[in-house]
Amino acid sequence: MTASSDLRALCQTLLNGSPDRGTLQTVEDFIKTALLGAQGQQSSPELRLETWTPVDAPNVADLAERRSLLLALSPSILLEGAWLARVSQPATGHLSAHGHLFAIYGRMIGLDDASPPLPQHFRTLLTSVRVSLPPLFSPSFFNDRRFPDFALHMPCLHLGLMHRPRTFFPELLGYTLGHCFLDSAWWASLADQRDTSWISARERFSDDVRPLASAALESYLREHDDSERIRAGWHLYRRMFESLLTDFSNGRNRRPTTVDAMADIVRTKRPYAVAYHRRVMLQERPLDQWLAEIEDDPGPLLEALRNSPYVDFKCPAAGRLIRAMDIGGSMFGVFTAAERRLCLDWVENPDAEAKPIDASGTALGPVTALCAEQNLPSARDRPKKPMPSRHTANCRRLFTTLLRTESASDCPPEATIAVERILRRSRWLDLLRPIRRSLRHYDPKAFSQWIEATYRQEAMRYRPLNGNPKIRREFCLWAILQLVPSILVDGCWLAGVPTASENLGEVELHLLQIYADEVGKGEQEQNHANVYRRLLESLDLAVPGVETEDFAQDRRLTDAAFELPVYMLAVGLLKDRYFPELLGLNLAIELSGLGAGYMQVVDILRYYGIDPTIIQLHQTIDNLASGHAGRARDAILLYLDRIRQQSDLSAVQLAWHRIRLGYVSLHIAVLPLTGRFMQRYFGDRLKAAYLTSRTAG
Repeated sequence: MTASSDLRALCQTLLNGSPDRGTLQTVEDFIKTALLGAQGQQSSPELRLETWTPVDAPNVADLAERRSLLLALSPSILLEGAWLARVSQPATGHLSAHGHLFAIYGRMIGLDDASPPLPQHFRTLLTSVRVSLPPLFSPSFFNDRRFPDFALHMPCLHLGLMHRPRTFFPELLGYTLGHCFLDSAWWASLADQRDTSWISARERFSDDVRPLASAALESYLREHDDSERIRAGWHLYRRMFESLLTDFSNGRNRRPTTVDAMADIVRTKRPYAVAYHRRVMLQERPLDQWLAEIEDDPGPLLEALRNSPYVDFKCPAAGRLIRAMDIGGSMFGVFTAAERRLCLDWVENPDAEAKPIDASGTALGPVTALCAEQNLPSARDRPKKPMPSRHTANCRRLFTTLLRTESASDCPPEATIAVERILRRSRWLDLLRPIRRSLRHYDPKAFSQWIEATYRQEAMRYRPLNGNPKIRREFCLWAILQLVPSILVDGCWLAGVPTASENLGEVELHLLQIYADEVGKGEQEQNHANVYRRLLESLDLAVPGVETEDFAQDRRLTDAAFELPVYMLAVGLLKDRYFPELLGLNLAIELSGLGAGYMQVVDILRYYGIDPTIIQLHQTIDNLASGHAGRARDAILLYLDRIRQQSDLSAVQLAWHRIRLGYVSLHIAVLPLTGRFMQRYFGDRLKAAYLTSRTAG
């Protein structure tokens, strides 16, 4: 994969598309090749946790050169932290090293910081040198020809590691170390000394993340002997960064010519020009044929065009090519005024230095161009019904498979079948629910009132424990064990939300805040799964590692205990396909922590001397005022408002229907385990009654 168009398309797919297995294999091969190149360096410095400065870094003396350097760095820096977005996965989020790296990701995107994310600081820096770029989620970003081809290699690594955080975890750790220990003074040199915000942001970032990166390295090496792979990741980051700067230095003395600029224009417009020029002949061949065959090298086409009747060298503006761009011409509106001027310059002198085109790049494309940020449902994106399947699939085996799955493209078809089965049953339950308990027609005010009423109704049901509980301690221990598969993957339905900071809209930020709390924001002690592990340890309820086959086959756990976690894992992995349902499921989960049920459970656990911390934790952070339940509500309000702005009211109601199904689906997903709880409870009651009668007799 050497063609620049391939790299640009790959970056676009990895960030904003749905990469298939072939694409992910391509990016794996790309990473492996880059690692081999880094390891092959004869003079690679040893890995030392100390600041480093790029070798032979360019010294940009004037504004024009600094602008060019910032453009070359833009794809890499605007994606800063993207490689860590999915480092905290359901099977690994509880581990110390992964937690520290996720905390670094949070610092990069400004998750808990009042200051803007680092990429936003860089946008401000670009503005100061009069450079405007499209947003990352725009299809035109990676195709912007102001980025030199060599500037796409490092972004491809960023995004490749984002999709393969477990396959390349040691290398990803080393890659992050290389980034964190890059001298903040070098970062500061990119800005004018008067731009104190960029300089202070880089210094503050370095001070914050270097202890976290060092702690991640130390904790990982305590359990794994992967120092060579970590060193390879360090060298990879350093080599790629220095190569980018070297390529910039090598090319800085060569100013782009008008023929270079014309080639960039042809590359950009070519995909949208094919099939519109069948009757235009160039050297006895249709122009469409030329366009279809040029791929990444428009040189032969431009040479043929210069030697054709479409170009007038004596009076370039009178030539058929230029006149076609003017009002009334067949290409009017296709070329901007600046591009038309450049075409004229190319006709006059193809070897002349090209004048830069200061494109604004702010115009957004159609709704499909916003897919990464908007997650709007459409007929194309709505879930398709999978092939029918009996529910004989082994939930235990699927649980393990989904835990080991890194990307949606790796999902087995059983994951979609599991989700569709739950949603199909949810449709029936939704129809059977009383009207007063279901908001059939969406209205923002009515929705907020419905949430408030649901919360008050649940809170009013609470009655403090008076006397002995009806549930015995043995039942509590059994129930705690049955909840292990669900709570050890707490937050997994949101694991696919983290991404590059610019692709995080308001909706996604609310969800990311919830997910960050679930995994402890880098604090191992606050990770919800670890809180539950401490509870299990205090009760001598040891379980195998959650990702192991032994865990899934533990016969102390009922089959029903795996129904809910399989559903949550599948929805999380298939986020792009089931985003409205995910919003509804998230609301149902967060609201469930505020009801009478949780308060009664706390009373019972306290009665038996069992630590209720995990329950109390959810009661506090799930609050409706500013906690998870409030964020879940606000995420839905913002999402539906976003759809209203982009589409119409019918699309809003369609999305609300899917959100409502997601809300109801929690009740369906827990139904098998609820049935087992009731079976066990009444069985214990009958057994106790029988023993009492025998004793009395």
